[in-house]
Amino acid sequence: MKSRTSELAVGVFVILTGIALFFLAMKVSGLVGTNLRDSYNMTATFDNVNGLKPRAKVTMSGVTIGRVNDITLDPVSRLATVEFELDGKLTSFNPEQLKTVQNYALEELRYSAEYQEANPQQQKEMEQQLLGNMKSITSIDEDAYIMVATNGLLGEKYLKVVPGGGLNFVKRGESIANTQGTMDLEDLISKFITGGAAKTSNAASDADKDTATAETTDAEVSFVE
Repeated sequence: MKSRTSELAVGVFVILTGIALFFLAMKVSGLVGTNLRDSYNMTATFDNVNGLKPRAKVTMSGVTIGRVNDITLDPVSRLATVEFELDGKLTSFNPEQLKTVQNYALEELRYSAEYQEANPQQQKEMEQQLLGNMKSITSIDEDAYIMVATNGLLGEKYLKVVPGGGLNFVKRGESIANTQGTMDLEDLISKFITGGAAKTSNAASDADKDTATAETTDAEVSFVE
């Protein structure tokens, strides 16, 4: 009886462990636990997205702010277009923060030559237009760039947003212009070999030039004697 109870306990433990590992794997892969609040879509274009897959996470400063929805190939540019969804609660300014950002933008506008040359009515219209354009901005500035990164040395691929330092911000639904694609191991090896070969060739060329110069100098000395 005691043996039967032990076997049953071990069986339950194994089942629970399997279920826990399953959900852990799903969580790490980004297939669950990615409920986004006030979500919106963005796009970015890359020259190489090798290893990046739909449902991959999007992070900024180590915080998961979204996930990849779709990856397509532009037939004209032959570049990869990645559509991803971001969490609006994590990538938007609250009312007080937005007011501060707007004040900075207005201050920058008032220092511009176009604003100073305009009449009061035109200046007011320019300010209203600026504030209207900032209603749907995100907290991602236009100087930020997005790259295909890797978790660890051989881990999963994901998108990493690196903030810039600009005062102009990307709107919801727009595209992040600055991107950095995947750097393949084969490309690194090829560049290393090519660079090494080029250095060797240059060194040999310099050695030949030095030899030729030395021979010319010896010849001139002999002629003088």
